[in-house]
Amino acid sequence: MRLLIVGTLGGHISVAGQIALKKGAKVSHLDNVEGTMHALRSGQGADLVMIDVAQPVAKLLRAMSQERINTPVVACGLENDSDAAVAAIKAGAKEYIPLPPNAELIAAVLAAVAEEQSSVIFQDPIMGAVLKLADQIAPSDASVLITGESGTGKEVLARYLHEKSKR
Repeated sequence: MRLLIVGTLGGHISVAGQIALKKGAKVSHLDNVEGTMHALRSGQGADLVMIDVAQPVAKLLRAMSQERINTPVVACGLENDSDAAVAAIKAGAKEYIPLPPNAELIAAVLAAVAEEQSSVIFQDPIMGAVLKLADQIAPSDASVLITGESGTGKEVLARYLHEKSKR
């Protein structure tokens, strides 16, 4: 799990980052939306973006949508800022986490995102190897040709690759 934190999170950034690190996430931090978009465009992907509601959440979500970056965004802010929470959710944020961060809540959000990311269900170990290869090539700009018989899951694999790619 790769977590990208945008903004200061009301001074609670180190606490949120430490909670995520303890849950096995790789945590990166950026100060603003422009830097975040640059990082996402350049292949420094994330499985989840956690943004301070003091940042322009709607601007980030619009930019991500225009560039077809399908990374879930969770807004964070001070507990009593209900207007900012509502605005972030209306703009397209998946969730709102009140600050100071609650370890159980952050763990639940990380688990939900991880579960959502692993949408391909398989039993055959060969398919596991195929998905591992897909994870390796997804960050590149290479074109991928998926072949196989009808009903073998070519479209599922294509969707998986697209979700993992920076395109």
